[in-house]
Amino acid sequence: PIVESAYNPFAYSRSRASGIWQFIPSTGEVYGLKQNWWYDGRRDIIAATNAAMNYLQKLHQEFTGDWLLALAAYNSGEGNVRKAIRRNKKAGKPTDFFSLRLPKETRGYVPTLLAIAEIVSNPGKYNITLRPIGNTRYFKQVDIGSQIDLATAGELSSLSIEELYTLNPGFNRWTTDPKGPHRLLIPIDKAAAFENKLATLSFDDRIKWRQHKIKKGESLS
Repeated sequence: PIVESAYNPFAYSRSRASGIWQFIPSTGEVYGLKQNWWYDGRRDIIAATNAAMNYLQKLHQEFTGDWLLALAAYNSGEGNVRKAIRRNKKAGKPTDFFSLRLPKETRGYVPTLLAIAEIVSNPGKYNITLRPIGNTRYFKQVDIGSQIDLATAGELSSLSIEELYTLNPGFNRWTTDPKGPHRLLIPIDKAAAFENKLATLSFDDRIKWRQHKIKKGESLS
């Protein structure tokens, strides 16, 4: 994600790729990421990460365990990589990543990822100091059971609406999807209090608005 989106869950590209893993709509659908008016699973941190792991595993198997080819295919599509491999085979050339003629973006994508991995693994070698991050969970996935107004969820969790949206960027509207997923990511230190307050909230109080589809003959009045 650091190369795909710089970890920006709201990143959106010209090719309509979205989320930290930058799924385009069609690939997202193939890997089970729901997309509708209410919700876009491509921006859902947990759903998109699970989908990306499945996709990368599939690519790794498809390209016989070559991670560089798998990563290139993640960026530019399997078809482009397979085409480049066939072209090199026909010309009697090697078929490793650095020998293939691939789109300019992909030729920079894989080396950038390798460079970042090297720097993170050996920061002192490059006179870089990286702030340590504890290997502990930051959020908890809370089952909310039904649709809820995000403003109400913010009040119950003592989070600002901006904080709640940053943790749950998959929701497109002011509320969760009526048909799910019925879950929210809440910081660990606020999760228990949120669950307790949610348990005492009636279902009628979870939504403070109603949706109405206009019918023929109706006016604003």
